[in-house]
Amino acid sequence: MAATMVRAIDVGYMRLAGAANAFLIRGDDGHVLVECGPAATRATLFEGLRAVGVALTDIRHLLLTHIHLDHAGAAGHLAQHGAHVHVHPFGAPHLANPEKLLASTRRVHGSAYEPFYGDMAPVDVAHLHATTDDVEVRLSGRAWRALHTPGHARHHVVWLLEAGSERHAFMGDLAGIVVPDSDWLSVPTPPPEFEPDAWIASLQRVIEADPTHLWLTHGAGVARDRAASRRFLERALLRLRQERAWLEQVVSAHADDAQALDTYRAIESAHVRAAGMEAARLDVLLDDAFFRMNLAGARRAFAPREPRG
Repeated sequence: MAATMVRAIDVGYMRLAGAANAFLIRGDDGHVLVECGPAATRATLFEGLRAVGVALTDIRHLLLTHIHLDHAGAAGHLAQHGAHVHVHPFGAPHLANPEKLLASTRRVHGSAYEPFYGDMAPVDVAHLHATTDDVEVRLSGRAWRALHTPGHARHHVVWLLEAGSERHAFMGDLAGIVVPDSDWLSVPTPPPEFEPDAWIASLQRVIEADPTHLWLTHGAGVARDRAASRRFLERALLRLRQERAWLEQVVSAHADDAQALDTYRAIESAHVRAAGMEAARLDVLLDDAFFRMNLAGARRAFAPREPRG
């Protein structure tokens, strides 16, 4: 299977080219789409599919890495056209009844919710399928495996597509966010399920799976051979450990949220600018809402645990 058979489709997230992608894999019995972007950008996704000759009814299966709305928000709309939606068991109930998921996203993203995310449609349970960890399934004539990979969220999945000597890994957020036109790898640590130790273990698990190609929802194709895939995953591990150290330092030093935000923004922004991110992208992709989200995830992750009696 040639890498060109995986087609990245820009979904128009945050109105920035390259900020988020869905991935089309053509099959013998309908096609597979990995990720779908937010409900707010579904028209861009649908137009991207039509541009490559794919009707919505041609999408037989939608595979989600997790249920955050920038990855899964358009799932219900695709299911209405016949797609079967495959997701981690913890995420499935929230797609069938998304009210709590939508409310949580509104709280985290505030005024950015309407233009960048939007309300998702529920997925009918007849079209909803919970994944089993590390079990091969055949979808549209191809072999897939779902690796349960908690850390960014406990409902995170890395999808492996195996064809001949190739193993394509669709990473979701597990390997971070590649910021277009820069050398920055961003690490999102949202509440309530950011678990750095689990995240490190999950990345190591993907390294052991020995992928030949890496596809990042926020970054598209970042590696197209085994050596490059391993280098990128090891880079992601280093960035995760770096981000963890920054966050743990900030939340332990500042109980006051405003002081923590100022300190964290200063640390991160200096490194971001050194990596060549343009100011316009910094203002959109790494705004105060992003920093607050990461800090909230860190406060929960590093909160002192009460001793068990």
